[in-house]
Formats: sequence, C-alpha cells, structure tokens
Amino acid sequence: MNALDSASPASSPNALQQGLNEARQCFVDTFAAQCDSIRILVDKVAALGPKGPVATLTQVTHRLIGFAGTIGFPTISARASELADLVGGAGGGAFDAVVARDGVDAIRKALAKDLSSIPPNRSSPPAVSTARGAKFLVAGNESDQPAIVTTRLEGAGYVPTIRVLIVDDHAIVRSGLRALLSNEFRGAAFGEASDARQALEQLRNKKWDVAVLDIVLPGKSGLDLLKELKAEWPGLPVLVLSGHREDQFAVRVLKAGAGGYMAKESVPEELTKAIHKILDGGRYVSPALAEELALGVRKDLTRTPHETLSDREYDVMSRIASGRTVTEIADELSLSAKTISTYRTRVLEKLGVKNSAQIAQYAIRNGLVM
Repeated sequence: MNALDSASPASSPNALQQGLNEARQCFVDTFAAQCDSIRILVDKVAALGPKGPVATLTQVTHRLIGFAGTIGFPTISARASELADLVGGAGGGAFDAVVARDGVDAIRKALAKDLSSIPPNRSSPPAVSTARGAKFLVAGNESDQPAIVTTRLEGAGYVPTIRVLIVDDHAIVRSGLRALLSNEFRGAAFGEASDARQALEQLRNKKWDVAVLDIVLPGKSGLDLLKELKAEWPGLPVLVLSGHREDQFAVRVLKAGAGGYMAKESVPEELTKAIHKILDGGRYVSPALAEELALGVRKDLTRTPHETLSDREYDVMSRIASGRTVTEIADELSLSAKTISTYRTRVLEKLGVKNSAQIAQYAIRNGLVM
C-alpha cells in the first residue's frame, strides 16, 4: 500500500489523475494478498490472545483504513474500521475470532462494491451565471447528489472566508443550517451531503474548514462516518448536530474525535458559538453537559446497560429498536447476517433482555429512539 508514497510530485491535474489511477491499480492487484495477510494475523491473535501480534494487526488495519479511503475505496475503509474496533479489545482478551474473520471477509467483498462506484473521469462542471454578476461552480452533477455550491466572482479570484460541509439527510435542515451560518460567516461556501457516501465524495473533491454532521443517516451511521472521517482527515473540525439527547451520544462522539456535540433543539446562537469554538481548536459541549461533567455526574460512563455497548453494538441496537430485521441491518451495513446476529446476541446480554421486542422496549423506555 505504498504506491502513493513513492509517486513523484504531479505537475498537472492529468498527472495527478494518472498517479491516482496507478495507485488504485496497484492496490487492486495486491488486495487479495493483503486480505490473506490480515486473516493470518487475525488467526494468530485468536490463538495467542494478548500475546499475539495485536499491535501489528492494529497497525495494518489502521493503515488500510487511511489508504483505502484516500484513493477512493470508502467501503473497504469502513469495513477495515470495523475490524479495527474488534482488534481494539484484543489487548485485554476481549477478542471474538469468529466476528473478526467475518470482518476480513467483509473487507474482501467490499472491493467489488467500491470498484463499481468509482466515477468515470469527468471534465470540470459548467459555471452557471447569476443575476448578480457572480458565478456558482457546481461540483457533483449526479441527479441524486446535492451539489457543492461555492461563490466565485468573475475575474476576481474570490476565495470563501470559510468552507462548511453540512451532512444531514433532510434537505430542509441543510437549507436552514446554511441560511443560519451564512448570516454569521459572510462569504462562506457550503457543501451538502445526505449520507456518508456523498459526504466522503465531497471531502475527497474539495478542502473543507469544518463539517456539521448528523448522527442519524441512511445506511452508515453518522458515528461510523465520523470515525472514518477522522481517520482520513484528522485535522478537520467536526460538530455533531443531532436530534438525540446529549446524554445518549455526546461522550461517544467526543471520544470518536468530534470537536463538539449539539442537540438540534439548541438555540441558533449556540450553533455559531460552537462553530467558532471548534475552529479555534477547542471543544464544545452545552453548558448543562459541561456542568454535569465538571461535577462528576457522568464520571462512571457505564452506569446504565446501554452505555456498556460498543459503538457498533449501539448502532445495531438502535436499528433493531427501529423495527429492522437482522437481514435488513446486514444489507444496510454490508455485513453478513451472522455478524449482525453476533452483535444482537451481545446487545441482549448487555441489556439483560431476551428478544428484539424487549430491545425495542428498553430503547423506548430510555429515550434511545426518536
């Protein structure tokens, strides 16, 4: 996976594209061997436990996450991230070899999906004139994809004051956030995405200063997207804006690398305050949550059963509580039904319930579903 490391600097967009194509081809040519190597490491960790090559397996999976994401294989990167989560518990002896092997198989299967979704090379999109003498450069002209729109004054070399990527599956919410932030950040440029795939495409096509991310997205969850995003763009400030209460998700997203967490019911002024805070390198939480943290109310993050769930287990629990079957969840997450069943079994054990109906009852009782 060193094709990009050894490439010479590109002197033109064509050279950059050629270098990217060569890196992709090298990656594809060696992909089967890479998966075989990962499987061997998984088997060794399964056999030896904490004394096995845990550090090597961790390094390999994290390298795959970053490299696959960089050259345009997001599904492989996401599946590698899930395997990395499993490996993370191996040092303490919490390692499920069956699920880990399924994870390697999921990485293998992800190649076909990513290859089918790589877009053909396209020329620069047309500029659309406006009545005010400006032009809007529209990038991403697929009919099912919200466009990036950045103001560019004719002949003036205009540079936006800030570039904000808004990721939310509701068009009205995206429009409202853009309007609100436009008042605070004059001359800002905005990009929109309705799901993780679109968000990653926008991130790879353009440089952004900050991302505003919803937790609930179709397919891959916002929390999964956050982890993938931070692995590939660790310096990008991310504000998570969600309809869930702070006490359900705030600590999880902060641990995953977010710069802040806000409930959508917050007042508009708090949103601009939060953006300024994370752009300055700080972290934002609401005054109420900050007080709880300061008083140590949340010192024990495992005091309730659902807080003992891993992020993937929590995601599966939420989907079960929303009425989805194991097969449906497997299709949504591009995992095997067996893997989802394993996660479901863990959820049942940790919540102390017996079936999916009781999972739903637990989630409703604790305000974990909308």
